[in-house]
Amino acid sequence: MEIGVLIVVAVGVFLGFLVLQGTFAARAWRERIAAGDLDVLEQALDTAFESWREMRPPKGMPAADWSALASAELVAADRDRARVSLIADPDVRVVAGGRREGSGPPVVARRVALLMAERLLYEIPHVRFAEVQIDVWERFRDASGATRTRPLLTTRASRERAAGVDWSTRWELPPPAPGAGAPAGAGPSPDAAGVLAAWETRETAGGAPVDPDLGALIAPGEGITLGGRPDPERAAPGAADAPSSVRAGAAGGGASR
Repeated sequence: MEIGVLIVVAVGVFLGFLVLQGTFAARAWRERIAAGDLDVLEQALDTAFESWREMRPPKGMPAADWSALASAELVAADRDRARVSLIADPDVRVVAGGRREGSGPPVVARRVALLMAERLLYEIPHVRFAEVQIDVWERFRDASGATRTRPLLTTRASRERAAGVDWSTRWELPPPAPGAGAPAGAGPSPDAAGVLAAWETRETAGGAPVDPDLGALIAPGEGITLGGRPDPERAAPGAADAPSSVRAGAAGGGASR
């Protein structure tokens, strides 16, 4: 009996020590990042990007959206700002035994811009960006047959503006018609275009491409740069097969909203 009690007490003390150690480690990470330690920030970002690539896509998410998120590359980041680039391909689905394009790259670009903003602002442990920029590109073939990229949209969102978004919204679902109920699983927020319109968003229109570098939140070479503009020759990565530019470990913990 006494031995059993001692074992239970010992296990409890050991688990308490692990919890306390993890708490102090998480606090140390947050304090170093808040102080501007770019090495620690780089490790936290690389670990977050790698974990996102290894995740399985949520049920019902279009393959094009998940592929775009997996293509994410960090253009630049510092303690308060982050900028990421993505590649959006057409949302092609199998309907009645045939392949049909459900949404073009511009529509996919709007959806994934919001999904990426949510990740950057709320899903990176120990990191609390004040503002983020997402640049979305598409692939195309030029007259010679070479694969190239061109920008579709760029958007900037501050933490304050993003706070008003219902992040439970299923952006791949159509918005409800006036007077109609919302689709199952969708929140009351407007569609992706409506949310982006309230942010600092510019889209390619009328054949005039948008320039993501014009008035950019942060430029390549400032702070940390892990990737940069997406490589048009690289196939859109899956959830588990995308390479990481830097591999490092980071202590666990959640980011606050």
